[in-house]
Amino acid sequence: MRRAQVSGRFALRAALGPIGPSMALWTTLLLAALLPGCAAGPGASPSPNPPQLVMTVQGLKRWDHPEAFGPVPANMLATGRAYCATLNHSGKRFVPAGYHPHALSVDGFPFEDGGFYCVQE
Repeated sequence: MRRAQVSGRFALRAALGPIGPSMALWTTLLLAALLPGCAAGPGASPSPNPPQLVMTVQGLKRWDHPEAFGPVPANMLATGRAYCATLNHSGKRFVPAGYHPHALSVDGFPFEDGGFYCVQE
C-alpha cells in the first residue's frame, strides 16, 4: 500500500502526531518555564535575601529560593549532617548541600543555627 505524500501545514501535523502545533508550542513554553526551577540549588555564596520555608499544597515544607544558599561551612558540616539525617526514610539518605546563616522558618523567623538545604544522597 502506498503512503500518501503530506505537504505544507499537514506535514507539521503529521510529524507532531495527535497534538497540534499550538499544543506543541505551549508544551515547549511550559517546559522552558519549569526547567530552570528544577536546576536551582545552592550558589557560590549565601544570598543577601535569605530563603524561607514555605508549605506546598500537599502540606510539605520546601525552600522558596534554593539558589539563595551558599556552600556548607566546614564548622557547620556536622550540624548539617545531623539535621539532614532527620529527613531519612525508606532507605533514602539526605545530606547537606547548602547553608544559609539567616534562613527563615515558615513563620518568617530566622533559625538559630541557620538553615540547611538537604539533598538525597
